[in-house]
Amino acid sequence: MKPVQTLVLIANEKEVRLLANAGVGKGLRELSHFDRMRDPSMHPRYSDAPGRSQASPGAARHGYERTSSEREQSREAFADLALKITADEWAHGLYNRLVITAPPEMLGALRAAMSVQLSQALVADMNKDLIKVATADLPRHFEEVIVF
Repeated sequence: MKPVQTLVLIANEKEVRLLANAGVGKGLRELSHFDRMRDPSMHPRYSDAPGRSQASPGAARHGYERTSSEREQSREAFADLALKITADEWAHGLYNRLVITAPPEMLGALRAAMSVQLSQALVADMNKDLIKVATADLPRHFEEVIVF
């Protein structure tokens, strides 16, 4: 019988880790780790204010209301990147299921941006920030969804 292989995405608003479980007794191995603070291209480039308009005719100027904060925009952009990294790994065809874990706001951004292919493979998502947990200590956090 072929072992069930699981891809694990651990994320927060600054880092992404991808890990794999190749079946019972195989534990977790880290595939990649991306830290946006070490990549200058990932630093937000947003205006500090949304701008103003001038009513015609007259001297009245009106400020635009923010649709979302810079932090929300940054989180959504990083969630897109995290899912792109995950989709690229998933495309290798080695995995049967996906598990994700992230803090609440990031988990919501990941769920909202997830592709149909990844959402069909998703078997569990957990509201935990495990990004700093050592790889050797991670299995106990996933005991309910992955058999190590």
